Amino acid sequence: MKYAKSFLIVITMFGISCSSATTVQEDTSANYETRIYEVFGMDCPGCESGLGNLIDRIEAVHSSEASWKDKRVIVKVKPGQTLSDEDIFKAINDANFTAGKRIKDKYKNDPNL
Repeated sequence: MKYAKSFLIVITMFGISCSSATTVQEDTSANYETRIYEVFGMDCPGCESGLGNLIDRIEAVHSSEASWKDKRVIVKVKPGQTLSDEDIFKAINDANFTAGKRIKDKYKNDPNL
């Protein structure tokens, strides 16, 4: 019984200390310009990863998400940064894929954006 009380005290203290911790949340505000580009030649999840890594290295890019199934890459541009389409096309070509065109408003209501 003595150990049970000690165990409950430790658990209670841990719960209190965890509940007072601050939570860091990702910035999900609409401050990022979102662009969508066609990409041809991706045929597996590894392709998505490789392309995403190249695009994420571009200074003005906040994040990217490639999809081999949808044949596209979604790019979020950092606020206040300038990013040319040519930089994205170059990254796509450097990854040995074929860049299509920049899609405008085609996926405007896409819940994945």
